[in-house]
Amino acid sequence: MTSLSWKELGRCTAIIAFLTHQSIAISQNEDKTRADISMSDIDMEMSTYTCGETTMAKEFHFVSPAYPVSVGLGNLTCQLTIDHGCPKMGAKDGSAICQIRLDFEEFNIQPPLLGTCHYDKFYASANGKYPLLCGDNSGQHMYLDVSGRSTTDLTFILDELKQALYSCEDKYGMFESESHLMDNAMQMRQLKNPTVNLGEIDNITLLNFPTRRAWKTKVTQIPCGCSDTKVKRAPDGCLQYYDGITGAIKSFNYDQVGCFSNDHICEPTNLESCDIYAGYTGQLNNLDYTACIEQEYGFCGTEYYQALEPGSFTLSNSTDLNENFQDPVVEGARSGDSCNSDYLLLPGGHCKNDKTHYSTDRFCGNTLGVGSIRQPIISYSRPFLFRVVTDKDEITGSIDYMNRGFHLKYHQLPCN
Repeated sequence: MTSLSWKELGRCTAIIAFLTHQSIAISQNEDKTRADISMSDIDMEMSTYTCGETTMAKEFHFVSPAYPVSVGLGNLTCQLTIDHGCPKMGAKDGSAICQIRLDFEEFNIQPPLLGTCHYDKFYASANGKYPLLCGDNSGQHMYLDVSGRSTTDLTFILDELKQALYSCEDKYGMFESESHLMDNAMQMRQLKNPTVNLGEIDNITLLNFPTRRAWKTKVTQIPCGCSDTKVKRAPDGCLQYYDGITGAIKSFNYDQVGCFSNDHICEPTNLESCDIYAGYTGQLNNLDYTACIEQEYGFCGTEYYQALEPGSFTLSNSTDLNENFQDPVVEGARSGDSCNSDYLLLPGGHCKNDKTHYSTDRFCGNTLGVGSIRQPIISYSRPFLFRVVTDKDEITGSIDYMNRGFHLKYHQLPCN
């Protein structure tokens, strides 16, 4: 039996048929069938908005101009205004909007330089302070507190494209065909946006990276009270909110591979004078936010461990691209008072396999663990959360080199 979709019937016909509870006779190959129309069958496309527009839609996409086409090489300021309606003074009724969730289905703009978003950037005007983002944040999400606000602005500011950030030497051999350094996500991105080999100079391969800049962000307004939305409201103070007994959490710009500089005297206005090589473009500076996990029924703790891929926990010091994950003894695992620049704060964190280790909140360095031993960290502190802190640059608190950030896997621990 073949049923017609709403697109085949036409949107107006579909809605009328649903409201009047009529059946539509369908004839095909001289066999007549009857289809019952239900609201779940309606293929309603989500509304899309772009630069300079204002919307009151409760769920929509905010896209770059002419998406999915790249915005090009020039500069651009793109602002979208979300109208929440008139909030009631001193009241949080069910219809008032308290939060916005942003899901970055695609987020691809120019990378940071030494951790700072000098050229392209995204920011939101909501209650409180929010990270200034750049680079590749596809797949990330964030919540905004908008309670009591009448409007909220989402803004992308793009500078002219800097070719020096997209054409560089592969000094460290990150893209050799036999390299074991590329995880599946990197391989998929390369297939989608292949690099171009420009030849060799002194046995060093020159690479061109795609100059695509575009974004597609799903925006969901979340009411203060109960609603039909499937998007959960995050606890107060949580920039990110994850659910599930198991999962994975990445830092912002973790996945971007391109041209980076570790030249500490590099001037953002004179990139031609900087030493720039292919690699991870790195974690972002000036972060201070909390990632939260919804506690499942019957679970009382959380275990965290780093993903088995290069740079999966590199917050400070130098990143070892040839790290042997089979060897638990490594250099660079830091915790406690030694972490004062870039670190994760896991409340009550302690080593799973070391009963002599007292709880330590801060973890940093280039391996998750304690005392030069890579090992999972357990926390029984509730609610389930950890705090991400990075300082203003990569040289003041510690001399950092190609720090990627973190990619943590987690699973919740039963109460018994």
